[in-house]
Amino acid sequence: MATADDGGSLRLDSLVSKATTVGYNALVYGTVAFLLAPLVIVVVISFQESAYATWPPRGFTLQHYTTLPETLGYLNIDAALFTSLKLAIATGICSTVLGALAAFAIVRYDFKYQTTIETVLISPLIYPWIVIGLSLLLFINRIGALLGVTIQLSFGTLLVGHIMFTLPYPIRTIGASLQNYNLSLEEAAQNLGATELESYLRITLPLVQPGLMSGFVFAFILSFNQYIVSLFLSGAQTKTMPLVLFSLFYNTAPATLAAIATLLMAGVLSVILVMEYFFGISDFM
Repeated sequence: MATADDGGSLRLDSLVSKATTVGYNALVYGTVAFLLAPLVIVVVISFQESAYATWPPRGFTLQHYTTLPETLGYLNIDAALFTSLKLAIATGICSTVLGALAAFAIVRYDFKYQTTIETVLISPLIYPWIVIGLSLLLFINRIGALLGVTIQLSFGTLLVGHIMFTLPYPIRTIGASLQNYNLSLEEAAQNLGATELESYLRITLPLVQPGLMSGFVFAFILSFNQYIVSLFLSGAQTKTMPLVLFSLFYNTAPATLAAIATLLMAGVLSVILVMEYFFGISDFM
């Protein structure tokens, strides 16, 4: 038979559970609001009439968008955009291929120093980007000195640097998809006459495709938006969008910068939505 103490204990437990739920939800939504608030403010500023960041905004206009071609025409920004897209696509492809091979070896096979190799491969996640950029620059100069040649900073050096710091992301996403993969499907295909390579191409690859595409998206976006590593490894003739846009900070109105940032955010969001619609990459991001 229940006593008054038991009833009080149940009510206390219920209150604690509700308070915990409310606190958790407040923490989650507060964190999301804290992260999104600056982006929302940037979008609002891009549409305000004043060329400077005033708050609250007074009136709205599309002028900062319509005047962008004229404002940025002298910067040859179309070439920088093309370079960034080409670099991001090349980085995404190379990082995804290398990450898939590394993840496959780490997940499928047991070998000596497996944990050490995995730690080394994903170590760029824990190092500041400025350390990665500076280290690569010094390494390239040292290699050139040892070989007796001068290695010019170019698109190639940028690509190497971007692959290095984006590689951990495909390894993690593809590794997660491989860990949830049913190996019996490959065995069934091979029992029905498929070769090992055919089972990989026709069974494994389609099933881990969301992990592959999420790794590609991570590498693409990080490469396209990367400034610090590009600052160290780009040559005088190779300029990416982040490098060009950073040069505008000291002589361009904040509303114009906000308009550029809004367009870039819309582009990145479009890529993510398209990939999510076709491949369901959110399960591995």
